[in-house]
Amino acid sequence: MKVVVAIDGHLLLSRDSTSDIRVQREAIAVIVDQLGEMLLHGHDLVITHGNSRQVGFVLLRAFAASHIVHTLPLDICGADTQGATGYMLQQELANWLLGHHIEKDVATVITQAIVTEPDPQSQHMTKGVGPYFEFEKTQAYRDYFGWEFKQIPGHGYQRVVPYLPSIHIVEANSIRYLFERGVVVICAGGGGIPVYRNGDGRYHTIEAITDKAYAAVLLAQELEMETILFVSSWEKIARTFDLVSSASTLLISQADLDTLIDQSPDLDDATHYKLVASRAYLERNGKNVWIIPPDQLKVFPEVARGVKITA
Repeated sequence: MKVVVAIDGHLLLSRDSTSDIRVQREAIAVIVDQLGEMLLHGHDLVITHGNSRQVGFVLLRAFAASHIVHTLPLDICGADTQGATGYMLQQELANWLLGHHIEKDVATVITQAIVTEPDPQSQHMTKGVGPYFEFEKTQAYRDYFGWEFKQIPGHGYQRVVPYLPSIHIVEANSIRYLFERGVVVICAGGGGIPVYRNGDGRYHTIEAITDKAYAAVLLAQELEMETILFVSSWEKIARTFDLVSSASTLLISQADLDTLIDQSPDLDDATHYKLVASRAYLERNGKNVWIIPPDQLKVFPEVARGVKITA
């Protein structure tokens, strides 16, 4: 089966900002053990992953050292975390394949995603990025960088940037070329680095973020994949879909999905985007979308826990 696997970024990184790279490698090794079993069972994979927490840590380090080094724009943070996370996934998966005597290449592609340039005269969605600040600090950043901030109760003030769904993967042809030659491709981390094209046809960066759920849909369409597989923690899945059993799989039709999206405005952003992206994929002749915890990857598609959405 051809599958786009979209892994929640928090599964690849500890919440604790003091955790070192060793902890991150350990988390990645757990996921790779599951992904390797999928390859062993004959599935062809393109892998994407979230990176919001990883970008947050890069920004935190940059701000902590801003008195001696320059700060970083969001596109560079995105490229940084795509490369670092992709490298660790790539190396761990290559070692797993070697250990199981499977000859298969793994490659990471730093990926850009075309978004629509926001109109300053219209409202657009925003999302918070980076660390939290005291109010006095935000005034200085507003004046110097022109940044916007939002108060987060219990935390402080966080910078907000436009959230822009992606409409095209710039490196789609390169990803397809590798995939068709049997390479496991890791790409579109965090949904891709948001860029736009203006009248001169050139790519331009933008201080914004996009979402891996929409990138997964674009990848599935570009590569004619049969299935999108969102990997999230079981606790989050169970809470979202009211699954109380430790062994339960929920089947959702496209009509049920519409109702769930319309009647569940209290879903956290990441889950809401998964559901909306799933609907877009199914409306464009997609077949199946799964949302499962990482321990179910090794038995996919005979999963005991998770959610399956079908057209």
